[in-house]
Amino acid sequence: MLTVVACPQCRVPAEITETFSLPSTDGPVAHVAVGCAAGHHFRMAADRLPAPPPAHPLVLPRAGLGMARPAVGGGR
Repeated sequence: MLTVVACPQCRVPAEITETFSLPSTDGPVAHVAVGCAAGHHFRMAADRLPAPPPAHPLVLPRAGLGMARPAVGGGR
């Protein structure tokens, strides 16, 4: 499953490519491997991920999608 987050360095969209856990004195800690569109790569604790990037304007749902269109030519 594709999971998109903000790159920790440049804030462009990044993909979580791997999830794993590492031992600690308090028990296992969830970690992720992240790669961004600008070419940065990180391995970090999952709780240190920045907030997701804002949605790209080209993929936002259009208002009124699926609503009936008005008649062309003046209607009746």
